Amino acid sequence: MSSCNTISTGIEGLDKLITGFPRGGLITVSGNPGTGKTALAGTFIHNGALKYGEPGVYASFLEDEERFYNFMAGFGLDFKSLKEKGLFKYLAIPTLFEPGMSISVADIVEAVEHIGAKRLVIDSFTALSQMFKSPPEARVFLHSLLSKIARQMDCTTILIKEVPSEQSYEYGFEEFISDGVIQLRREIIEDRLFRELRILKMRGSQVIEPLACMSLYKGFRVYPPMRITEEYYKNKRFEPPPDPPKGYTTGIPDLDREIGGFPAGSTILMEVDPSLSIYECACFSSPVRISYVLKNKPTLVFPSGGVDWADLVYLDQSYGVPDDKWRKYMKILFDVETELELLPNIKRIDLLSPEEVTKEVLDFVNQYSIRDKHPPLIILGIDRLAVRFRDATSDIAYFVSNLTSSIRGLAIFFVKPVYSWIIERFAPISDYYIKIIKKHGRVIVYGIKPRTSFYIVEPLEDNLAPRLIPIV
Repeated sequence: MSSCNTISTGIEGLDKLITGFPRGGLITVSGNPGTGKTALAGTFIHNGALKYGEPGVYASFLEDEERFYNFMAGFGLDFKSLKEKGLFKYLAIPTLFEPGMSISVADIVEAVEHIGAKRLVIDSFTALSQMFKSPPEARVFLHSLLSKIARQMDCTTILIKEVPSEQSYEYGFEEFISDGVIQLRREIIEDRLFRELRILKMRGSQVIEPLACMSLYKGFRVYPPMRITEEYYKNKRFEPPPDPPKGYTTGIPDLDREIGGFPAGSTILMEVDPSLSIYECACFSSPVRISYVLKNKPTLVFPSGGVDWADLVYLDQSYGVPDDKWRKYMKILFDVETELELLPNIKRIDLLSPEEVTKEVLDFVNQYSIRDKHPPLIILGIDRLAVRFRDATSDIAYFVSNLTSSIRGLAIFFVKPVYSWIIERFAPISDYYIKIIKKHGRVIVYGIKPRTSFYIVEPLEDNLAPRLIPIV
């Protein structure tokens, strides 16, 4: 439990946004159809009983009991077992017009008293309001609900409110008298579904973060903002996934399952949101490079803008790459003056011409392909090259892409939008195109080519290969 004045919601991630729901309070959960209101409310009831031993009642004006059980089972919530233990009661209330109103209220009160419920859901106020002759009557009901059930019986109540469309949303009397207001939203971004949760108010509870990403994948879960720093990379393990047939692993098992890895000979374009820090971007982008090196495959890196060679050294050490293997199979090029003593596999180049870059790439390929008989991975920070060479950067990119295809290796072009023409010019020559963005404090990735849904990059406590949570 959160404190004597609040209760834990029991919803994964939501208790990191707030310090809990006001005990005995009324919480309005609003949103368009399909935004996850029923899933949130069901999780609140289910986990309250399962985790905290707080019985719950779900009163619905919309569907019957069996349909409710089947729907919730899809989220991994077993309400039938809770009912058998006396921790749950479902009320299927027909939508009646007054005078049936008093009967429905009495049924709810009786159910709450019968099992000693501490959590209640009314689904939905939109359907319930049809039972009243006028808005003032609905207000009287809400006041009686608050005093009789929520406050006097110490039963924290969620009131679901249906919103026909985002454009038509208006705050009603129920939001003003509620102790808390949560809004769920779904929107289409680049033809993909994105979900978010908003905390509009929460009396008596500290709102730590008002906005968060959410998903209905394997249950209702909220993903609060997460700050990824260099500390994240300490004391974690990393095991490179197996390479798929005729290709290379992305370094992330979930991504391998989604797109099948990267085919041999392919060019990958990764567009990086400039608001991402080095460490936020690296939690998704580093595993492919580390997998290559750990499998004794040569890797050449010319980093993207804002990434220093020392950052790469730190990251590679954090992933547990043995020093002798790292020196043998990793080579880093950079173009900034330094007074530090460089290791043999780190080289500063002046970048006086595009030909200098292509020569370094070709020399690397010839040296390592002959020695190790493994086609190399070539990683180029295209945005950094574009600042130097502008239009001539295309010559470098085409050369590397064609070379990669001929030797069946792998090329990854990192791009930050320093110029508007970069993406337009390099997307067509790429076999795969992945965007890495930041939304509500979370790293989000999605594929343009091949097309994928949005994925939340979820760092793990003990593993440097993150999970990818689809937003569904």
